[in-house]
Amino acid sequence: MKGRYTGHLPKGLRDFTKPNFGLGARQIDRALINASLEQLDGVKNNTHKARLPACKNFAEFLKEHTDVKRLNMVERSHVEQYGEYLRERFESESTFSASSARDYLSHINVCLAQARGDNKLKVEATKDLNFPPKSGIATEDRSVTQQQHDTIVSQGSEEQAVIAPLQRHLGLRFREAALFDSSKALREYEKSGEVTISRGTKGGQARIFEIKNKEQVQALVSGDALQQRTGHDNVIPEGERLHAFQSRMWREAKAIDETYYSHGERKFFACDYYTNHMGVAPPVVVGIAHGKAHHEYIAKTLSISLDEAKEKDRAVRLALSKLLGHHRVGITNAYLG
Repeated sequence: MKGRYTGHLPKGLRDFTKPNFGLGARQIDRALINASLEQLDGVKNNTHKARLPACKNFAEFLKEHTDVKRLNMVERSHVEQYGEYLRERFESESTFSASSARDYLSHINVCLAQARGDNKLKVEATKDLNFPPKSGIATEDRSVTQQQHDTIVSQGSEEQAVIAPLQRHLGLRFREAALFDSSKALREYEKSGEVTISRGTKGGQARIFEIKNKEQVQALVSGDALQQRTGHDNVIPEGERLHAFQSRMWREAKAIDETYYSHGERKFFACDYYTNHMGVAPPVVVGIAHGKAHHEYIAKTLSISLDEAKEKDRAVRLALSKLLGHHRVGITNAYLG
């Protein structure tokens, strides 16, 4: 989409059987923009203008991460995956806020509903994706429970049973876990007690991870076993592209447990890491407000001064943010509160 395109209204009644539901545009982004304009009775107001970057971004996402060529091919799973992509943008880009992520998803929901004539693809930020509030500070623990995790591992495919523990015990993103070479990592661990995470990371930035417990070792062993059987250097079957694999794993997990989101495995990792290194649980787990109230709770529980509590809290959050592939203390608010 060229920056100046702001849409036009299709003439007459639309033929929904045509590509892009007869919205008078071959490109997905332009079709969505036309749908937005149609929904607003042709008025190019501030609401319409605010939707333009979201429409472009969604179209770019579909092109890069899916096989979707027309709006008619978009499924609810694609919108859910886009929501997860928006979450990663919020967590990785300081200029893209939690509020922006929510707004983008809302804009796409409206435009898709207008394009299709129904709400079958609607995905809600809070109810469906467990997004943090617009403030970016989580108020509830949205970690994947042990029962959910065990169900996914036991009932899912072998690939699913490898990826879930890598996310849960090493804090990997789905993409990182899918591309992770467990065999190489296991050899590295046996030599140094550490593993290097480099494939699929944001900006290609590698990070070193110290292996400290048996669950982490078992995650590496399980991945190694799969790779020994397939002869591959990652979890993805030979001949299957990453985005197709991600869509398949998403559908498989949802068929097992509709409430399961792999990002919740990372949230478990974050809360578990914080608790082990702080000596107290994070705000979302203990049900105490972020900030002063929790700092006072830390100080009282650990019998230290308020200043010491603040300093320790910041140090642990910073270390955690780096392990998660971020370098901003503030991003831990979305995980810990």
